[in-house]
Amino acid sequence: MKKITALSVTLTLSASLMASSLASLPGSVDAASAKEWIQISERTSYYGEAAHGQPNGRGTIKWGNGKQYSGEFINGKRTGNGKYINEYQEDGESHKVVYIGRWNNDKMDGEGILTHKVTSPDGSVRWNQIQQGTFQAGVFQSGYDVIHAVADPDYSFTYKKGKELLVVMGTNQNMKKNWATGTMFSAQYKNGSVNHSYSIFPANSAAEQRKIDAALRYFKSIQSKVNPHLQQFEALSKQVPLK
Repeated sequence: MKKITALSVTLTLSASLMASSLASLPGSVDAASAKEWIQISERTSYYGEAAHGQPNGRGTIKWGNGKQYSGEFINGKRTGNGKYINEYQEDGESHKVVYIGRWNNDKMDGEGILTHKVTSPDGSVRWNQIQQGTFQAGVFQSGYDVIHAVADPDYSFTYKKGKELLVVMGTNQNMKKNWATGTMFSAQYKNGSVNHSYSIFPANSAAEQRKIDAALRYFKSIQSKVNPHLQQFEALSKQVPLK
């Protein structure tokens, strides 16, 4: 990493003077931390707290014009709390990915919220997704995943935690009522050895209809258990409009 030396010296000197004037005030150590500009590569730059020529503390790193992270660093790695934004073009469409939450060793790791919006060339939103829960090594592990897309049906809802999995497709309106009446476009619930599902499509055989009937009975029996998840699905769906 290459430092912009003159500016680094100026900033360090200014921070030292500030530290001297605030030394007698409680809690002034963080406020007096030196900040630096660091040119990491031709298209990557950093401004913020640093140590030994690399990001350390709070700061902002930018890659080109469409990608940046603002938050905490440890020894040059995104570690702690931070916000990441990545805007890019792919196949003529505009993508915007935003993650706010915990990081470890440059990867999403811990509690966080990730959104991904895809806009078509005509300005309409084709895809809008939100994931809220726990990430590990950059991969979504558990929590809620809601997708609103130009599709039929236009909503997909997933909740997963450990061996429990709930997947619903259909509308984002009156979800608790639709669960109770068995009128979802499709629904699946798995938990260990339990695995029930149904869809709006008619059964192809009497045996298949019996499975559907058993699923509907089971879904009614766990209504109180899934209601909080259905309520959260509806709340998150309001954050992913197609506009």
